[in-house]
Amino acid sequence: MCSNLTHSNAAMILSHPGHELRVLGWLKEAKPLVIVLTDGSGHTNEPRIELSRTLIHEAGGRTASIFGSYTDQQFYEAILHQDVKFFQRLKKEITNILIENEIDLVVGDAVEGYNPSHDLCRCLIDRSLVELQKAAGRRPLNYEFPLVALPSIWSDHPEAYCYRLNGNDQEWKLDQIKSYAKTVGGQLLDEVEDSLAKFGNEVLAEEWFTPATSALDLSHFEQKIPFYERHGEQQVSAGHYKNTIRFREHMLPLINAMGADGTA
Repeated sequence: MCSNLTHSNAAMILSHPGHELRVLGWLKEAKPLVIVLTDGSGHTNEPRIELSRTLIHEAGGRTASIFGSYTDQQFYEAILHQDVKFFQRLKKEITNILIENEIDLVVGDAVEGYNPSHDLCRCLIDRSLVELQKAAGRRPLNYEFPLVALPSIWSDHPEAYCYRLNGNDQEWKLDQIKSYAKTVGGQLLDEVEDSLAKFGNEVLAEEWFTPATSALDLSHFEQKIPFYERHGEQQVSAGHYKNTIRFREHMLPLINAMGADGTA
């Protein structure tokens, strides 16, 4: 079991607003500096970043200079056009924020093959921490949490950490999630309602963090097509997007360009 993750100068790095809902109890306790890469506008051009800003501040967290700085469309276009410089600049900006704020713990998105922004966010976190170590001679702890799978999916890891909410905080978290989802509506509301119907409210009682390893082995996406490819094809057919982001064609070259060892 790792040391308590609430007793650190922490940062949380997310690809989309709303991901903080998965670990809202920990956020309220740890009060991290929060970086969110995109504004959550999707194909609707209706950002939800200010909703997350309000929630994070009310929970005691702080928002960084990178906070909904890019639309989802800008992020996806950078992937499709293989804009390596875009991601290199972003990596540098993240590294500088972590150095300036003397961060010693980072938590963030895991690689699940669900959304390309989620997976690239994890790779950016890992590469930024390598750069931080080079620049500052230290390397913060690096933890991840799942966004789609059950929170406890990696709980058997020997260094997994579980933040357990008391009854009052669990009720508060449920209220915040329902309020957020109703305000946003659409797919997020459906996902929240489906999750609670399937697993029950008790799924909110535990928030699991695991040492970050999900980005180390992406080879399984060579054989198993990630969900975002299949979903992307549906979105293209529906007229929401012009192209589908694919692992081999778009994601893997960018990840390799950022450097397998973080040197690029």
